[in-house]
Amino acid sequence: MIYLYAGLIGFGSTYALWIFYLAVMSLKIAREADLLTTTAKVLGYPVLFVGYVLDFFVNATVMTLVLFELPQEMTVTARLKRHNITSRGWRKAVAVWAEPLLDPFDPSGNHI
Repeated sequence: MIYLYAGLIGFGSTYALWIFYLAVMSLKIAREADLLTTTAKVLGYPVLFVGYVLDFFVNATVMTLVLFELPQEMTVTARLKRHNITSRGWRKAVAVWAEPLLDPFDPSGNHI
């Protein structure tokens, strides 16, 4: 039963991280277009902070189990970028699998 709970927490936290990523990218787009009002900043910057904390948590726990290695970076993105550039085999495949979930929502189009 504990494995079920751990799996649900792992999936749920990773899914929540993706939702926070989408929100932060929306804030980034608005900021770059000079459309981010003071109210939006006050409401949005806590989203950025919570997202960063969640990113660190998922990187240190879920991604450690998925990639079977201790983190060398602070965020999931930095870790996936490293594997996308330097790894071969299944770790690179994990990074490549994540690309279509992240790249289309980054204004640059190249998140990983």
